[in-house]
Amino acid sequence: MNQDKMDEKTERRRTRLTRPQDRMLKLRNTLNTVFIVGAVAGLIYYFTADEQTGIIIILCAMAFKFIESAIRLLRL
Repeated sequence: MNQDKMDEKTERRRTRLTRPQDRMLKLRNTLNTVFIVGAVAGLIYYFTADEQTGIIIILCAMAFKFIESAIRLLRL
């Protein structure tokens, strides 16, 4: 592989990381993490303590997933 092809690939990689949808990647990953932690916590609470409170925790976690999905689908 010559230097020109390597430079071209590097430039494409930089361009891909600066596209508008990729700028929201960190926020989307954070929202996904909050969703997963909340869903797991809700399930644990559901099976070990109060069912109704567990369901509420899971529904709150789902709100974060809805926000993340909206960002992804609308390509904000």
